[in-house]
Amino acid sequence: MLSRRLPLLAVLALLAGPSAFAAPAGVKLETGEIQGAKFTIARPAYWNRCLLLVAHGYRESQAPLVADLNPDHLAYRTLLEEGWMIAKTSYRRNGMIIHDAIADLENLRTCIAKTHGQPQRTILEGDSMGGAIVTLMAEQLAESYQGAVAVDAALQAREPGRNTGFSIQSQIPLIFLTNQSELDATRRYVTAPFDRPARPVLLVVRRDGHVNVSQRERLAAIRALLARIDRQPVALPRLDGESVIFDATQEPAPGPSQVRLLNDGGFEAGVTEVTASFGNLALNAQPADFARAGIAPGTWFELTARGQTSRVFYGRDFGDVKRGQWVAFPNADGFLYLGRNHDNAAVTAGLKEGDLVVIHRLPEGSGDAAAGPASP
Repeated sequence: MLSRRLPLLAVLALLAGPSAFAAPAGVKLETGEIQGAKFTIARPAYWNRCLLLVAHGYRESQAPLVADLNPDHLAYRTLLEEGWMIAKTSYRRNGMIIHDAIADLENLRTCIAKTHGQPQRTILEGDSMGGAIVTLMAEQLAESYQGAVAVDAALQAREPGRNTGFSIQSQIPLIFLTNQSELDATRRYVTAPFDRPARPVLLVVRRDGHVNVSQRERLAAIRALLARIDRQPVALPRLDGESVIFDATQEPAPGPSQVRLLNDGGFEAGVTEVTASFGNLALNAQPADFARAGIAPGTWFELTARGQTSRVFYGRDFGDVKRGQWVAFPNADGFLYLGRNHDNAAVTAGLKEGDLVVIHRLPEGSGDAAAGPASP
């Protein structure tokens, strides 16, 4: 049974503090720590008494504890503009953590209620392992939450030494947002042949990958959840003739180029975000920029940052390269993601948000995929 008592350490919480991300106008970022779990709260100028709690996915045990909430992401920014408060916890430790992660989310919700007042509506969002966490919370904690969105929920996740089986009996509205390559478990969950207090809904993204969903698709999932809570129809096309399976795919619309073209055929791109836990980089470059530079998917290109040059594979995901190699691939929002397989790209290249990188097609005869990237 989860404890409802807020630890004494929470008295020290909700101290205004610095954040890795800039807040939109009118939004205050508050940081603190409860029982070893760090948190960040994005608070709008006027709070509509609605709260979104965010549960992150699996992180390596040696990774830093960070509550990396970016309030400028489209889905969150939209909610903040509507008066929502958004909060995220690091959990008290990394690794496979489910039971204590639920306690950390409960602690944060209770702390917010004590400090800012009781929310009238509280919903959950979780990715991967975090999706499994919010699914369990939808089954067990109906008195505290009104709904949950689980993105590519890792329903196979099991915490060592704990019984973390699912009852498949969600007590509150539950939305699964799932890539087409990961449908099996969530499809079985929503189509299980028995009645439930709140039958879950599956939103399918017709795109392969894990948590490879766009901000617009996330926002659509939250809108669908709110419709279910308010007993309204989901405003998305149905799939497979099922009453609880919908198509949430929203392909990115190409926008104007944001990179600076160079006279030698390459281009200069900016780092728009660095993930705190893994050191992956988001660039403002789009696939059209790579095509214009003569860089095709499935080939290697040259990346120069701070006078250091690396060879990067233009692929589909991290699985396209060996451990330690560089890879870039389009994300669901239509921009390029840059990282190293099982390594920290930001630390390796000494890059942070706002820095610039230069990208060139590899010269003819400079080697192929077998050569691997240049030494960092």
